[in-house]
Amino acid sequence: MRFLTLVFSFFFTILSIAQNIEGKVSNQYGKPLNGVSVYLDGTSIGTSTNEEGYFKITATTKFNTSLIVRFMGYEDVLISNPYQAKFFDITMAVKENEIEAVTIVDDGFSRKSKLEIFRKQFLGTTKAGKQCKILNEDALVLEYDKKQNMFIAKSYEPIQIENAYLGYKIEFDIYDFYIKFGRKSISEHDVVQSMFLGTSKYYDTSTKEIQRKNRNKVYFGSQMHLFKTIITQNWDAKSFVLYQGSFPVIGKDYFEITQENDFYKVKVTGNYMKTNELTTNRFFAAYNLLYNKTNQSKIVFNTDEFFVDTFGNNTHRDQIIFGGDLGTQKIGNMLPLNFEPTDAE
Repeated sequence: MRFLTLVFSFFFTILSIAQNIEGKVSNQYGKPLNGVSVYLDGTSIGTSTNEEGYFKITATTKFNTSLIVRFMGYEDVLISNPYQAKFFDITMAVKENEIEAVTIVDDGFSRKSKLEIFRKQFLGTTKAGKQCKILNEDALVLEYDKKQNMFIAKSYEPIQIENAYLGYKIEFDIYDFYIKFGRKSISEHDVVQSMFLGTSKYYDTSTKEIQRKNRNKVYFGSQMHLFKTIITQNWDAKSFVLYQGSFPVIGKDYFEITQENDFYKVKVTGNYMKTNELTTNRFFAAYNLLYNKTNQSKIVFNTDEFFVDTFGNNTHRDQIIFGGDLGTQKIGNMLPLNFEPTDAE
């Protein structure tokens, strides 16, 4: 089971016995490649190959995420199951020189305004999001489709993000990014939906204790915290309260939890509905959330089941949509898959 960082989200791990990930990286002629970056997607866990092309990653936690192998001038290698072999013999192919011609189209919006909406929908407008800085914005290709009222962003190199609030540097490789608007507009007030998909690598750059405390602040009340609440069934008035419409309900009555191997399967209470005669039944369930008696959110499930690990990372993020407070939490509020809070609120 493999997926990419997605907002609506992003991550899924499985707690298990520690296991080494070892291998050798060579080019198509069998020559070892030195300095190749090898890391677990969405985490701060990684290494580089030595002069013999050898690498070894040791982690106390076994993650169900992809292994990314990246080296300048070569095509990325993605291994969906890093534990499928005791030793990986990886061959990297030289990247073809693909220079795409960029056609400048007058869509009525300046690059400045496009960058502004990109930052808001990618980094977020929270305190953490506002303190993030993209170090290579020139690498972004920003387009607007006037027929679909859709904004699209691409990048031909990983986006370098400096998160001063949390003390992380993030390399994010965009696979897909779009914003849908209700009309021909690039205003945040007309945003109907936004989504980004890609792989990421975290570097801990924290030098101040306040940054480490901020990580706890970001975690509590986050999506990770919510899904951990769901699997532990630890609903509390000081934490998350689930509402059906405007009425508070008992959270554990709406989620059936079963443990499968090292992770949890969540079955959602809801209904299947048919939008028209040509479509198949589609699952739909929507609830309101209140965190710490102040932060209001909405969660919509378009899937009746998904999986969550012990950290609170979940699958099926493209089918679980957030609004309100949780919907504003973008890259700026994201923590590595291997993050654990140091203490309670």
